[in-house]
Amino acid sequence: MPQDDDFKIDLTFTGRDSNLRVGATIAAVIGLIFVVATMTTNLAEGLLPMTDEYLQVMIPIAPDGGEPLSLKSLQHEIKDKTISVSGEIANRTDQPVSGILAVVQLNDTTGRFPQTQEIPIMPPDLPPQGSGAFMAMATLQEKPGGYLVKFRFLEGPFIPHKDERAPSITIVPKPAK
Repeated sequence: MPQDDDFKIDLTFTGRDSNLRVGATIAAVIGLIFVVATMTTNLAEGLLPMTDEYLQVMIPIAPDGGEPLSLKSLQHEIKDKTISVSGEIANRTDQPVSGILAVVQLNDTTGRFPQTQEIPIMPPDLPPQGSGAFMAMATLQEKPGGYLVKFRFLEGPFIPHKDERAPSITIVPKPAK
């Protein structure tokens, strides 16, 4: 009788007819369909508590009950069809905040070709009463006509802010003669 010297691995289920492999395949396919469905449809919206009310919990409250951020300065510069917007914000709360984006919507004079940029505030972690800066720049299709600045958390809601900029126009009275 010839000897069979081939290498073989003998596992627990070797040689058995089992429905385990079919069940595992079905479970893997169902799991894959679930993952694709949550990523491509609004199925996750019903499963996760990511409602507007839930996201509002992320927004800290200032000690005076007002807006958590304050806009300290805002400047813009226009050259031909290019506009740059920069500014500084401050954390008015008693706790650190991080992951804040400045959302700058830049409009041209026609209003037909707006550009929206989301710029991280630097530094990314604002300590209590600390400040951070942002800067956006874009070349529009027509002459710049205006811009809108808002703030939001990365993957989160918009954050209310208080405009605390110093007056930029000063009136100097002339001495009477």
